[in-house]
Amino acid sequence: MPAKVLFSAVLSVFVFSVPDDAAAQHQPGSVGRIVEIKVPAPALDSNLLDTPTIQDAAVYLPPGYDGQADRRFPVLYLLHGIFDDYGVWTEHFDVPSVLDRLIAEQVIPEMIVVMPNAGNRYGGGYYRNSAVSGNWADYIADDLVGYVDASWRTLPSDGSRAVVGHSMGGYGALNLAMNRPDVFSVVWAQSPCCLSPRDDLGFGNDAWKRAAAVKGPEDIQSLINSRDFYPVAFLGVVTAFSADPNAGPIYGNFPFDVVRGEIVLDDAAFDLYADRFPIRQVGHARDALRGLRGLGVGVGLDDQFLHIPAGALEFSHRLGTERIPHRLDVYDGDHREFVAERLEEIVFPWVAERLVVDE
Repeated sequence: MPAKVLFSAVLSVFVFSVPDDAAAQHQPGSVGRIVEIKVPAPALDSNLLDTPTIQDAAVYLPPGYDGQADRRFPVLYLLHGIFDDYGVWTEHFDVPSVLDRLIAEQVIPEMIVVMPNAGNRYGGGYYRNSAVSGNWADYIADDLVGYVDASWRTLPSDGSRAVVGHSMGGYGALNLAMNRPDVFSVVWAQSPCCLSPRDDLGFGNDAWKRAAAVKGPEDIQSLINSRDFYPVAFLGVVTAFSADPNAGPIYGNFPFDVVRGEIVLDDAAFDLYADRFPIRQVGHARDALRGLRGLGVGVGLDDQFLHIPAGALEFSHRLGTERIPHRLDVYDGDHREFVAERLEEIVFPWVAERLVVDE
């Protein structure tokens, strides 16, 4: 995603409602509606990045939700990318309209769709548990899922629960697939970042030097003001994948040194760092991934972030080596181009087909 888009404003003003007042927002017709909520996030307690422990989210309630008081619905969770918020789903990709069309055409059953926010000062916590950026995986799998199940008429079982993510959210969906298959049984990663520390995510990218040179908040703000995306994103990667609460002000360990302006890798430290990425975790997570009702990966071959198509193809190969059933959707397109179309034509129908939709 181009930097000029990544650093667009991510804060919007909303009028929030709570589930008890939701019925008052209903407009009769054949379309669903969006309820904007605030969710307690105890899993983020004690994070070192001042991320709030009350998080915003949006919930899509399908057209039939209010008129069928005894009916329960499967739930799809959508995870956004770095420097985005749930507006990327509701506005940029226009997911509510996509869902309305698919439901009206009976391509998918009616379902609840939950779109959380997951940003922080470095653009996002990658939906990982971290002693620095917070336990984002636990927030999604426990805090958010528990709140949604308690607030709306869901089918509260893993067989009726799916997670789909884009970019950082694609990584997050796979991380949850590997570590929380008790919560989500159908998983799709669209343009997933961070499957392997290679190409533009590797240490040949000079942006790592600028990230390592950060000494405090003013340096971070300077990078943001200059629209220098990579160093800020790399700080997010370090605090999520290589967290160290004692290594302020960044609170992350870089598995390299900068010597006379050049990056010098510590092989042992880099190996430990690389072990935390999904491509090296497939074997350990084999049973969890084999037990899913569905696993899919989609990627555009013209993605601006070079590690994404390379990582997605390598990840699919690793899945095949471990005999883990999955679907790989490869197409001509960049990081965002055609994502809305893929969601409508492939992802949502494929996911819905694999969910348990009846009690």
